[in-house]
Amino acid sequence: MKRLTTILLVLLSLLIGDASAYALTPAQKRAKAREKVERKREAAKRKAEKKRAAKAKAAKKRRIKDGKPLLYVYSYNLKTGEPLPATHITLQDANARPNKKPKINKPTDTKRARVSKGLPEGRYWTVAAKTGYFTSDTIWFMHKEDEDSLKIAIYPETRLTFTVTDSLTSRPVVANVIVRNNEHRKVMQTTSDSLHNILAVLLDDRVPYYTIEATAVNYFPFLDTITDPTHFDGVRMSPKEVKSFVLHNIYFATGKTRILETSEPALNELYQFLSTRPAQRIRIVGHTDNIGSDRSNQVLSEGRCREVKQAMIGRGIQAERIEIEGRGERDPIVPNDTDEHRQMNRRVEVVLR
Repeated sequence: MKRLTTILLVLLSLLIGDASAYALTPAQKRAKAREKVERKREAAKRKAEKKRAAKAKAAKKRRIKDGKPLLYVYSYNLKTGEPLPATHITLQDANARPNKKPKINKPTDTKRARVSKGLPEGRYWTVAAKTGYFTSDTIWFMHKEDEDSLKIAIYPETRLTFTVTDSLTSRPVVANVIVRNNEHRKVMQTTSDSLHNILAVLLDDRVPYYTIEATAVNYFPFLDTITDPTHFDGVRMSPKEVKSFVLHNIYFATGKTRILETSEPALNELYQFLSTRPAQRIRIVGHTDNIGSDRSNQVLSEGRCREVKQAMIGRGIQAERIEIEGRGERDPIVPNDTDEHRQMNRRVEVVLR
């Protein structure tokens, strides 16, 4: 009997120990309560979403039954496939009179445009437009009895800007310019001038090539084909008859022969002219104003010509192709009576031989 009592006491102690092991701390009890509340919230949220979905489904059925299903219009970049926000969508009945107000005439949001009141079944046309993109083609479609979604692709524009200049002097040229696509259709026709010499045209990357034509008085016609707009360096017109030209925008230190760094573009233009005409020989003629003695101006003009020649030799032009001549102040083109006129007389002239 005593042994049986001992066994019962041991079993009872084990049971009491297991129960104490499953007892929850206050923090655990609070966490468990929060989980319960969260589960209730999630359940309520799912129930509300299910209710909204059912309500939307019922509304859709009513719209379809009434013959007014919704139409969702999406626009996207044809080049990248990305959706385009704020694309202006215009949609109209196929048989509407010309001045009738469109069914849709508004921009999309981040992804799409929607007619919220429902669009009757029938045949429609639509176009999409956005700044920086070509207007889409007119899309004709049949709006069916079920709700539709329509995707409209538009393509980004490539803006080409260029100048029309004299190939010898880089000065602006008044010319008639025509840009055509690969089907020989005109994309642009305009006239350049000395005030508005920077021209711009919108090109479509899907077109394999464009041609640019330019004609001007006393210049040979220009014709070039553009396959990559990033490599087009502009329209450079070649004069029909030229014996000499002034090398503009070349600057020297005051009273010295040293060429300033700001003259690099002008020197590069002269180098390009000589490198593209390997048989051309030239004479560089220097002129000064009348400030200083005749002797000093003569030496100055010769030294400046010599510096220009050395700049060409340093770029790879053969020395025997270039002669130099200093004229000092002997050949002014205007009277040396103002600072502006004296600046015009200080010049470097290139004579073709």
